[in-house]
Amino acid sequence: MKMERISSAVPPETLALMVELLPSIESLRDLCAVTGLSTETVRRQTEPFIAIMKLQGTLPKCPCGRDKFHPYGCTFTQAKKRLGDRIAGVSPEESERLLHRRRLGIDMLVAGDRYSVIDEALGMKRGGARNYLRFLSPEQLEARERAMTASKPEEAFA
Repeated sequence: MKMERISSAVPPETLALMVELLPSIESLRDLCAVTGLSTETVRRQTEPFIAIMKLQGTLPKCPCGRDKFHPYGCTFTQAKKRLGDRIAGVSPEESERLLHRRRLGIDMLVAGDRYSVIDEALGMKRGGARNYLRFLSPEQLEARERAMTASKPEEAFA
């Protein structure tokens, strides 16, 4: 007995949305999240359109240099979107707490607060606030320098 593949009917509106998003979406996993379909369904439905884009030369490249949507995923697109709102290897709740603490530390650094004050306020060990300097943009570093020079009394330089 020959087994037939069960075709899942995808509404034309969803298929049109998938085709529209193909050039701009990062991965098929992201497309699954947008449409709410399984990865197998999305892969099967978009396969002909990806082939057409390849033939026309309009398929964008993956950050690794290969064609976008290449098999077996890519380390460049696996979790990069979540790194902005998550810390790798940490639960979402703990990640949210740590990122909130990081934002507070960065705000305090930009305001010109001393490292010891920031460590004490955020409950960190001595020198922990210095680690937040790497998250500051050049503009924030300049603002910190201005705030620190403005808060120092003139007799400290004498």
